Amino acid sequence: MAIVVETSINEAQGSVSGAAGPGKEPSSERRDRARHRLRTWLLSVRVPDVWCFAAGYVLLLPFFVAPLFATRLLPGLDLPFHLAAADMLSKVGHPSSPYAPFYEGGLRVAPYAAHFVALVALAKVMNLLAAHKLIMVLYVAGLPLAMASLLAACRRSRIPALLAFPLAYNLTVHYGFISFALSLPVVLWLLAEMTKLVWSESRRSFRARWLVTAGVATLLFLCHLQNFLFGVCAAFAFALFATAPLRRKLLAAATLLPAFAGLAYWHLGSPPVSGQAKLTFSLAWKYLKSHRLDDIGPISILSDLWQRIEILPTHALRGFVDQSHVPACQALVLVVAAYFGIGLLASLAASAEVDALAPRRRRMRLAGMIAFVGALAAYLALPHHLQELELMTFFPRFSVLVLLMSLLLVPAGLLRFRGLLRLALPLPALVLGVLYGHQLYAHYRAYGTEVAGFVAVAERTPPGGRAMGLIFDRKSKVVQVESALVGLAGFYPALRPALGSMVPPAYCGLRHMPCRLKKSTDAIISPWAPQSFSPAKMLPTFDYYFVHSAPAGHDPWRGYHGMFALLAQSGTWAVFGKRPGPVVPDPPPMPVPAPVSVPPPPPAPAEAGRKAGMRKALPSAAASRKLAAPSARR
Repeated sequence: MAIVVETSINEAQGSVSGAAGPGKEPSSERRDRARHRLRTWLLSVRVPDVWCFAAGYVLLLPFFVAPLFATRLLPGLDLPFHLAAADMLSKVGHPSSPYAPFYEGGLRVAPYAAHFVALVALAKVMNLLAAHKLIMVLYVAGLPLAMASLLAACRRSRIPALLAFPLAYNLTVHYGFISFALSLPVVLWLLAEMTKLVWSESRRSFRARWLVTAGVATLLFLCHLQNFLFGVCAAFAFALFATAPLRRKLLAAATLLPAFAGLAYWHLGSPPVSGQAKLTFSLAWKYLKSHRLDDIGPISILSDLWQRIEILPTHALRGFVDQSHVPACQALVLVVAAYFGIGLLASLAASAEVDALAPRRRRMRLAGMIAFVGALAAYLALPHHLQELELMTFFPRFSVLVLLMSLLLVPAGLLRFRGLLRLALPLPALVLGVLYGHQLYAHYRAYGTEVAGFVAVAERTPPGGRAMGLIFDRKSKVVQVESALVGLAGFYPALRPALGSMVPPAYCGLRHMPCRLKKSTDAIISPWAPQSFSPAKMLPTFDYYFVHSAPAGHDPWRGYHGMFALLAQSGTWAVFGKRPGPVVPDPPPMPVPAPVSVPPPPPAPAEAGRKAGMRKALPSAAASRKLAAPSARR
């Protein structure tokens, strides 16, 4: 016989009596269990790393694209010269090209060609300024994506790639080294594709990736020579240290051969710069050593290296006159260090776990360290300037590459975080990005205000003429770049597009530039030497003259004032146009007639007698002095 115990009455009585019975326990337990499950879910839910990166990317992208539209003319010392060269290339072969009497050239297989090809192609459907801004938008948007692709290929978290947003506005952008800047995402892209290639086990995917990697390597050569040499060395290291069969490594390294073929074609087919000997490795080493020792000077090598490390934040994001880029770069380094520490702790805490990808991660960590050390070595070992090899501001441009490669040092432990902790990882990069993006917008807007005077006079200048600049004050009050305003006249063909619009493109004749002077001429002067302007030599060639901050008392039109007419003036900017007709110097000044001395009329007889009597009564001047001398001594 079964015995059934009814407990419902007792439970009800317990709840009524107010004792600590089980009446409330089920509901409270349910709430506790719900909180526990929620807390556990929030801390352990698998939020994909790519989602965290994508959310941060979408949030930061507007902050870093907006500065490009805060000003009509983007800052960049060499930028106007490159746009002028692109304008010349777009008119090559046209019988009415204003460049034809002075310049020759065209697109060819050479470094820098990628930027010029993109400008010329886009200029067929839009203005040159719009074409350049579109390229810069793609560059700013593409740098974090390329960094994320490389980190993912190395089995690292993509979240540190968000720090590539502030690194996009670096020294090379503000100096106008646009080809170097554009090559940065291509370097990262090449390393990512090389890593994916050596790990491709499918024959079909290997073939496709081989072609892609070879194409990216060739594109890198067409972007910039220095980053090409760094990129292929780093790519070879990534192929060497990957966990793959030797045959696959060699086939992956072979993707670099087409790019090296292009390098050989350019080097052997390009004549040396006028006045220089044929460049050899021994000659290049001689130049490098000589200039680097000059940089060191009387201090020790260790002191020089430490100084360069200390000023790396000054160079990397340079920059603005108020030095706001320096604390921003220091904060970026701190965020990288924080990610490194967090990832290292997570990796040590999970070291006992079995991870099938651990050997692959260790090998790629070594490859990343080699890439970082290579970039740091270039920054520390190269000289500041290397005029013989056409390289100015040489070692500082590698500072941004050092910081980009430092992101490869962040351990893969960041991938071990789950839930809210994973969602919190992008916050340091987001805060830094939002703050610095706001600063960038304010500075670019201030730069737009600074150059508004030039834009105003350029818009009142008729299109279709040959123009040049006389920039006497080259410094910017916003951008901390020496001679930041020297090339502004080069924007004339972009602001006033026409077949006849022209400005002299600088740097023609250098091996990597797509233009050369046909013959030596005195009509083309250096934009850095406006004092050498000669109206007699320039008037037959140029129609418009942009003048900025001419010194007081300086007369650039000496002898030819009648040939120049003021077209527009705004602030410290003015534009003068050549008057129509033949070049005629000012007429010589009218001679001043010599003064004619008229003898005084003879005195009247009565007055003559009176004056004679006065002469007898008054002592002579000498006698007066003799008389006055004793009283003076008293």
